[in-house]
Order: sequence, then structure tokens, then C-alpha cells
Amino acid sequence: MEVTFVASVQAHQVERIREMAARLRNERPDVKVTLVEGVAAKPLLLQHKLNYGPAILIDGRVEYVGIPRWRFLVERIAQVGQKLLNPRSVIQPEKAAPAKAATATPTVAPAKPATPSPPVPGTAPQKPAPETAGS
Repeated sequence: MEVTFVASVQAHQVERIREMAARLRNERPDVKVTLVEGVAAKPLLLQHKLNYGPAILIDGRVEYVGIPRWRFLVERIAQVGQKLLNPRSVIQPEKAAPAKAATATPTVAPAKPATPSPPVPGTAPQKPAPETAGS
């Protein structure tokens, strides 16, 4: 698995992205961590249709634009490692789960419009509130 930190071309939050890359290297030596800064960041950002950054790519796919919380990044790396789909991503048709077999579900008739219940004997009918003459 490879995580690529792409710094902003405007030098926005470069130190923070360096810190996250270093922390990930220390905590997850099994993950290849790459940091792309400066002039090299621009073509990589444009390849993913981004103009500025920072961005984080996991296995070549944009997972975050901007810098997420550490916990979110670690959880997403674990999900990608387990081959779980990102709930925020568009699922590719060839990778979509197979359709479940149609089960016999009872059909429900459309609901009838609510009819007012008859008045209870011995009670006065409700009158609508009078409108106030405002403007």
C-alpha cells in the first residue's frame, strides 16, 4: 500500500503535511509513504483534477483534499488495506456487489387518504381559529 501526501502549490499547510507523513512513516512501516512538494506537486494535482491541494492519495486514488484528522486517515488506510469500499466514493459498475435474488415481498396497497373521524357525542365541534387582521 502506498500513501502519497501532495503538498499545496501555494505552500499552504506544508509543515503540517510533512508532520503527518513523518508520523505515518513511524507508526506504519508497512506502508510506503511518499511526500510530493514544490514543482512536482502541480502535475500530480492536475492529473487528479485538483488545482491547489494539499491532497492525500492512497494507492493512487484521491482520498482527501486538505488535511484530515489523524484518526480519519488511519481508519481510511485500514479500510483500503481490507479492500473495503469508501462510502463516499462512486462504486465502479464492474466492482458493484451482485444483485440479490428477488424475494417474494408482499405488495402493499396504497394508503387511503385520512378521513376525519365522526364527532364524539356530547362534545362541541372544533372551530378554526379566527384570523387576525394584521396589515
